[in-house]
Amino acid sequence: MVHDFTLVYALDSDMGSQEDVLRQLAGSDCADVSVGWGRPGHVGLAFSRKADDSDAAVTLAMAQAAQALPGAVLVRADGV
Repeated sequence: MVHDFTLVYALDSDMGSQEDVLRQLAGSDCADVSVGWGRPGHVGLAFSRKADDSDAAVTLAMAQAAQALPGAVLVRADGV
């Protein structure tokens, strides 16, 4: 089953530019994510993931995002 959800992160001030963030995501297991920019210093990551249940999809996405964007803090999860 496919699960669609969005994770919104507050970025660490040392994270660099939007291009730097995109490079980090592209080189990670989050390369399939759609990225949205809204509030300054925040990024929205829209996922569409296959998994047995939504908890598994979200848990894996959060772990992968933590590796790709060290220091980022999850501030909201939509569609979970």
